[in-house]
Amino acid sequence: MPVTSPLPPENSGIIAPAPWQLNGKGYVVAVWMPYPNNTADKPEVDKSKAKPARNLFVTLAKKAGRLRPHGRVQLLIFAHYRQSDVGPYDELLHIPHLSHGIVAGYPSIDKIYVSTMASVINGQQNWGISKQLAEFDYQQDSAATQLQAESIQLKTLDQQAIAQIELQANRFTFPVSTALIPARLRTLVQDWGGKRFYTAPEASGQACLATIKNWWFDPFYFPDLSQGKVLAAFKMTHFKMTFPPATMTQANLAQPG
Repeated sequence: MPVTSPLPPENSGIIAPAPWQLNGKGYVVAVWMPYPNNTADKPEVDKSKAKPARNLFVTLAKKAGRLRPHGRVQLLIFAHYRQSDVGPYDELLHIPHLSHGIVAGYPSIDKIYVSTMASVINGQQNWGISKQLAEFDYQQDSAATQLQAESIQLKTLDQQAIAQIELQANRFTFPVSTALIPARLRTLVQDWGGKRFYTAPEASGQACLATIKNWWFDPFYFPDLSQGKVLAAFKMTHFKMTFPPATMTQANLAQPG
């Protein structure tokens, strides 16, 4: 069942302050990405102040001996919002580090595309998320089976390919909720317009394991995650999400992190 996001959007003039209530479905993919050879991408850590904290994915994968010694876990998230405070829209985002974003200890989104201008404008104003507009073509599984492969394609407004992703979901589902995750571990930190935004979204729904059948990214527009190792992929269904008002401070642009 193809879903192509219309451009230009009709709801671009909507102003919708937080909180937002959203529901829909999507995918979450955790990828182990090795650091480049020049190591310029590695975060600097003050070892005298560092505390032993490891992400669950990294700990388990290292114990299994599957990971390279130098790298990090990154997240790709696709959401197909059937309902939101600015209407339906699609979203593809990348989180490059789970605990070392703009501020150490917090994640930050470094690349995000959405399918409506209303989402772009309100995402920037409400939570400091630097969303970009793109055209989405989401080929959905039929409601009858929920087992067919699905595909996601993104293009820029001038029809340059951004990403192509094909995924296959498992049959068995289980409940998921952010209620078990401490707020700090799910708090996004974003800088926008000279302000720093701290936001801790909440979500719940059903999930099942998924497989990446094929994917491709133009690294000019989106990080090339195909160069990494997929640790886990999940399809999220019937999820409900709340994006609360952000806590704002003055952004320290001279010393990020």
